[in-house]
Amino acid sequence: MTKGYFGKVLWIDLSTESFKEEEISDEVYKQYLGGYGLGCKLISENMASNTDPLSENSILGFFPGLFTGTMAPLSGRYMVVGKSPLTGGWGDSNSGGTFGPEIKKCGYDGILIKGIANNPKFVIINEGEKEILDASDLWGLDIIETEEKLKQRYGKFIKTALIGQAGENLSLISGVANDKGRIAARSGLGAIMGSKNLKCLVLKGKKKIPIHNREDLIKYTQIYNEAASGEPGRILNYVLKKLPNMAKMVRRLNMDMAAPAGLTNKIYKKLGTCVGNTIAVETGDTPVKNWAGIGMYDYPFEKSKKLSANNIIKYKKKEYGCYSCPVRCGGILEVPELGLEETHQPEYETCAAFGAMLLNDDLDSIFIINELCNRAAIDTISTGCTISFAIECYENGILTKDDTNGLELNWGNSEAIIELVKKIINREGIGDILADGAKKASERIGKGSERYSMTSLGQEIAMHSPKAFESLAFSYAYDPTPGRHTTASVDFYDTGSVDDEKFIKGFKFPEGWKDDIHLKIKAQKLTSCITQVTNSLGLCMFTSLFGQYPVIEMIHAFTGWDINLEQLLKIGHRIQTLRQSFTLREGVKITENKLPNRTVGIPPDEKGPNEGISIEYEAFYKGYCEEMGWNPKNGYPLEETLKDLDLEFIIKDLY
Repeated sequence: MTKGYFGKVLWIDLSTESFKEEEISDEVYKQYLGGYGLGCKLISENMASNTDPLSENSILGFFPGLFTGTMAPLSGRYMVVGKSPLTGGWGDSNSGGTFGPEIKKCGYDGILIKGIANNPKFVIINEGEKEILDASDLWGLDIIETEEKLKQRYGKFIKTALIGQAGENLSLISGVANDKGRIAARSGLGAIMGSKNLKCLVLKGKKKIPIHNREDLIKYTQIYNEAASGEPGRILNYVLKKLPNMAKMVRRLNMDMAAPAGLTNKIYKKLGTCVGNTIAVETGDTPVKNWAGIGMYDYPFEKSKKLSANNIIKYKKKEYGCYSCPVRCGGILEVPELGLEETHQPEYETCAAFGAMLLNDDLDSIFIINELCNRAAIDTISTGCTISFAIECYENGILTKDDTNGLELNWGNSEAIIELVKKIINREGIGDILADGAKKASERIGKGSERYSMTSLGQEIAMHSPKAFESLAFSYAYDPTPGRHTTASVDFYDTGSVDDEKFIKGFKFPEGWKDDIHLKIKAQKLTSCITQVTNSLGLCMFTSLFGQYPVIEMIHAFTGWDINLEQLLKIGHRIQTLRQSFTLREGVKITENKLPNRTVGIPPDEKGPNEGISIEYEAFYKGYCEEMGWNPKNGYPLEETLKDLDLEFIIKDLY
């Protein structure tokens, strides 16, 4: 009997309103593990190249990781996958919470959706019973209203993945939401769901994943959780309380952002990702004023501290954590003065995109905007960056008050920013022009506005600067899903305990990699490969921060496979190469992509923490291609590389 997975996926055809189960061989699981690795293979094989992502023939997939749905720590993630309508290449987006495990409880390792419904529909899988039902009464509702209505109908234990108004309006920066505020936000995949007239997936299952050795799974889980859990003591609590206010000291001492695993998980447990709201601005990591500013001068500590983690968590009424997470870095807040009885704690990226990027220090506005974006299921990074683009256009006379429906789009004008978010969500007035992101908006506006669009292949660049983590420029420009800090970047990855076997036994970078470009390229390949592995297992990206994880031992406990680190890295190489190949076959010329000059320090800052820094990333990519077995001239994987990785099926699409 298959162990560790169910060996099948479910296909849903909305055009014919039919369901079909497909069995997946053990060999495929050994090659791709699960998650977006498996999703990329199935979509690459079943969707013709150059398919319009918003057409009937487009495929949208929901894939939990191999570990997802079990007690394995930090494994509550799932991926939404498909062709990105935002970038035109491979699209994937990660979310946590409790929806991914429910796919497994329904007995599937993935759900794939094709076709277009003739009117709004939702799909329900309720303890084996599968139906496609009318969603006309749900269309137009936000994600919380929709979930509450469905729970009244089907009970409080259902799990949902759904779109809000942004996805219904085919916004290319919309995502797919679950758990009332966890969003698979990037790549614009909510628009695919909207184009299919699919409002929601509703799941309730009771299947149990067959495990090869449950005793070993319990043993390794207990060992890990004992090390990762536990409340900070009195002294550490005092230090954590002071940490967000130490931003200036961190900058002045040029302190490394890496920290011991035991301390890091306590920081995340206590403060969440918004611990970076002050520190990252001061150190030059957070982009400021649409990437044109310098934190310590344009958005100094006196402003950033208003958005500090301490000011946010004082509203926390309970912790929030994804399924099987011992750290629980999220939070549910209550903000009485705004009438918010229950709202998700805003993450660092949201605070940065609507804070420093817009020179906005109004914390109340961040709470309001976070709730608006969560309810509409729209990407906060892309929305904030698109608004920063609009403000700079307004500042330079490209947009006028007549264009903005009377809004004064000035830096830091929180009231106007809130109103613009609403217009973008509803495609109302100027919001209709901005709802597909800054690149599309610049094409519509013209007048030289493209110089204010801080995007990569159409996707807004994330809230961490390559001037602080230089290989982010490489991943922002050249990863198949560009502009994202969650893709593999060796410098960013190094903030955790990844080197010298502190993350995975046997995994380490070449000695001296920080001082030798050739060794750094080798370290980048290792980072790329291991990132694909952990993502496809369903592990949180923060896993690498929290100490040694028994990955190989866990895989054996799940499946019985005798696998080693070298084989795992080859799986990661395979997945990254397939993601690359998909994007290339869709006509995206990755190697010709250039990042906006100001994002990489061209010209360099004349003062501040990134003074004199300009980032070279094109030559680094060519060396990386050679290391990966890809053609450095065009990024195409070589035929011998594809054959070695058992990717022969993609050769016909590329050659």
